[in-house]
Amino acid sequence: MKHNYKYSLDRSSRKFICPNCHKKTFVKFIDNETNLYLNSSDGRCDRESKCGYFKKPTSNCITNINNCITEVIQPSYHNRKVLQEYCNTKQQSNFISYLLRNFEPKMVSQAIDMYHIGTTNYWYGATIFWLIDTKNVIRGGKIMLYNCNTGKRVKKPFNHVSWIHKQLKLNNFVLQQCLFGLHLINSISKSDTICIVESEKTAIIMSIMIPNFIWLATGSKTGFKEKMLKSIKEFNVIAYPDKTVYSNWNKEAILLNKQGYNIQCSTMLENLEIEDGGDLIDFLL
Repeated sequence: MKHNYKYSLDRSSRKFICPNCHKKTFVKFIDNETNLYLNSSDGRCDRESKCGYFKKPTSNCITNINNCITEVIQPSYHNRKVLQEYCNTKQQSNFISYLLRNFEPKMVSQAIDMYHIGTTNYWYGATIFWLIDTKNVIRGGKIMLYNCNTGKRVKKPFNHVSWIHKQLKLNNFVLQQCLFGLHLINSISKSDTICIVESEKTAIIMSIMIPNFIWLATGSKTGFKEKMLKSIKEFNVIAYPDKTVYSNWNKEAILLNKQGYNIQCSTMLENLEIEDGGDLIDFLL
């Protein structure tokens, strides 16, 4: 049963000044009955690693339970034709340009083919990271913009992150994410090792640097959860959480291992002198 809660996080793209870090990355709670913002302190900062502010309303009761929607909302999928349209383009994304500055063209080409890395002019030079599941169904396309020289995400004057269904104006699209690179597990055996990181960029670069493992990404700090990981339950998994995230990921790994998963959570980044939120690439490159 899907409950109708009185308050929920705003699902629009509007952001406010965070009361903790004072960046314009704050998502407010809204009152679902009035459609008005609750207040200036209840909400969540998108800077999960560098800020982590998250304050929930003191009371978020279920309302109108007799009128709740009981049917399961089915996820939407993209037609595979989008891969042809956005992957086989003459334009080179900033992210691919960065890869070519640091790795052999053949290795980059192999990574592009493996992960079906796409390009879009939603922002000029932006990259599409396709979310393709084990049935080769395209669940979504995450659009991100990178600096072609540094390989860093473009966050000013705003954080350049969106989705292909927004570019295509598919207003009723129901996004149900999966692990980035999940389709790759169809080509390995249960004895092979899967490595999980947070960033799609990191998964791709690690697949070039250490190709004897399958590298997947959660896409966010909060993406390390059973809903996302259930497809790899039977595999040996090593998770590499970003610095300062180990505690959260390890707690989840311990719970999942009790349910039959086989996940090791690495502490490597916690012991390195890199900035909070840093990942394997910040250490290796």
